Amino acid sequence: MIREIKLLGKANDKVDYSVTITGADLSNRYYYESVPEGDRFFSGGNEFIITKTGVRYMGTGGHVCQYMFGVDLPLKDLLRKDVANRLVMFGAYYDKADSITFSNTTAGEESFDRIFLTGNAVSNFFFFVDTTLKAEIREVQRDVLRKLGKQVKRSEAVGVRDDSRFCREIFDALEDPKAFVFLFRLVNLHTEEYFATFNKMYAEHKQIPSRDADILSALADLHEIAPYQQERIKIDGMYKLTENKKVVDEYKDILIAVSETGEVSPSELAKLSRLRTLSLRLNIPNNLFDTLDELLLKDMQIIEVEEPDYIRETRAICEGFFLKTGDLRGHVVPEDLIKLLKAKQRSMTNRDPAFESLLLDTVRACDENARDTNDMTILEGMSQVLTYFDRYDSAATVINNLAFMERSSLNEDNIRSLAGNMDIFDKVKKGFFHELFIADLKENRYLTRYGRKKVDTLYRGLEKIRSGDTTYRELAATLNTVNAEERIYTTIHRYIKERFKSIYAELNSKEDQEIFIQDLNREVQAKGLTKGPVPHAIYEEI
Repeated sequence: MIREIKLLGKANDKVDYSVTITGADLSNRYYYESVPEGDRFFSGGNEFIITKTGVRYMGTGGHVCQYMFGVDLPLKDLLRKDVANRLVMFGAYYDKADSITFSNTTAGEESFDRIFLTGNAVSNFFFFVDTTLKAEIREVQRDVLRKLGKQVKRSEAVGVRDDSRFCREIFDALEDPKAFVFLFRLVNLHTEEYFATFNKMYAEHKQIPSRDADILSALADLHEIAPYQQERIKIDGMYKLTENKKVVDEYKDILIAVSETGEVSPSELAKLSRLRTLSLRLNIPNNLFDTLDELLLKDMQIIEVEEPDYIRETRAICEGFFLKTGDLRGHVVPEDLIKLLKAKQRSMTNRDPAFESLLLDTVRACDENARDTNDMTILEGMSQVLTYFDRYDSAATVINNLAFMERSSLNEDNIRSLAGNMDIFDKVKKGFFHELFIADLKENRYLTRYGRKKVDTLYRGLEKIRSGDTTYRELAATLNTVNAEERIYTTIHRYIKERFKSIYAELNSKEDQEIFIQDLNREVQAKGLTKGPVPHAIYEEI
């Protein structure tokens, strides 16, 4: 017995079609004919005609296509993670109560342009069934949807265009051994070529170089593919790339989860923000996320906490450690390290404990995750971040002590450690060490003249060490010299302030000032305030 018949045809130069007929026994049955309008397929009151410009249908069945950007996506389908395909039954529509209503009017027609614009841009299925159920057409349609709706909307055969498998799935779902299933697949050859070309280019570069963009543009012009259709195909191709799909699907999963509670917490909001940030690095268009937001976030209560931008960014990065997608979990790149270290810097400047509290919670969660899952990936990623924080604390403490503590000095080990940290931070970003530890410090209004001088001397010395123009020992000696000058300056400055209280004459002339300095020099040495003559430059600074 013949159980399957396959036919291949061409509607026009742009559209090919294939027909698969499945049943328990197809022997001695005739199901198609050529008519002036095109190719006609029929059985048991059902009819499907493929013309040069589109299709006409009558009877049972419907339209099936794999979801892609631009295809109407009901919220119910979006909330079901395993639904991959759109199913539209002939003669069915949603009423005001959002329930499906069936009518006896199932006849209709659609142009190819509309089919590939509102459905899948490349491949679309139509089908009708000839069953043994004797009832009004609307009741037959209701019964067909009840039996095969779940299977059709989840079938993987649609995406891979396995006509035989898909047709057999429909036949088996009907549970009617005497039924016949007619399955029609329409393929747009022009968009198929464009889709395949784009996918090959994007998979290779993860973006479209200008040369490839010119090729795609020429192909679109040749086949007269509309800009909107080009955009749909590109977005679908980007989404279906495995690493991109993981990001978008996790974003979708978070939205589905929060839709059950009706509100979005700061933690979930941070995860969504983090996924959007990662998507930019993968060149995933925001359109994919915007569409999901419009469908799922529009009626949500978003719980926002008033917090500085640097805390919000830190929260997003920290939440990224707990994403489900393995390639993204704990994924920290130099851009993230820069944000985290700048956030730590600002939190210290503002004396804001929120940063350390957030960091502590994240570390605790990483520990718990490692313990519960026996997976050290997240903890290892967090440990790398903490290593940078430890380096930051070490460098900041040494430099701040040098800048603000009068008698603070650095030995060779201190300088060697700072030089190593400088190399580490500058690998994250050129000049990042100066940005973190020197630039803002020099703007501190409490920094003294000698504090600024010591900081400048230190940084210039570290640069000379890097270039091989000085040594750790020489820099330590130079800083000790500046320290000695600072101590003398402080001592003399304090003495001169007291001395001025007993002077009533104005020191207007250069000669008077020189006489006064000589007298002071003898006095401070006589009193034992200094061990030798005070450098003239110190008096000039005072």
